[in-house]
Amino acid sequence: MPPPLQSGLLNHVALPTADPERGSKFYREVLGFIETPRPSFSFRGSWLLRPDVGVMIHLIHDKAHEERPKPPLSSRTNHLAMQVQDFDAAIMQLAAHGVEHVVRTLPDYNYRQVFFQDPDGNVLELGEWPSPAEMFPELQRKTD
Repeated sequence: MPPPLQSGLLNHVALPTADPERGSKFYREVLGFIETPRPSFSFRGSWLLRPDVGVMIHLIHDKAHEERPKPPLSSRTNHLAMQVQDFDAAIMQLAAHGVEHVVRTLPDYNYRQVFFQDPDGNVLELGEWPSPAEMFPELQRKTD
């Protein structure tokens, strides 16, 4: 069997949206992303970047989302998770922006995490967990 492909860092996550402008506003105002230039595709969308993290979100217009009701919030579905340095401040910011959210504690680790949705129902998570190397030191030793 051939060895696994060697990929680099995560570049972007693509999320469906009924309204790219509304989605872009949410990610900019609530999560601090900045809008970047986007190629002249034949479909609507928005590219957003968090320079301090180096990850982009590509919002892609999906006509099916225009008539889809926002699903109930569930942490057991596809979601994008980001680390936060000050969990309590993040909760206060979500509340200040009027974003409904659910706080949970990660079993066995006792790290807090909060789940919420963007305007299209895409699930997002913020957590206070440490880096993977700190969370799983035994795996770090195996790669050294």
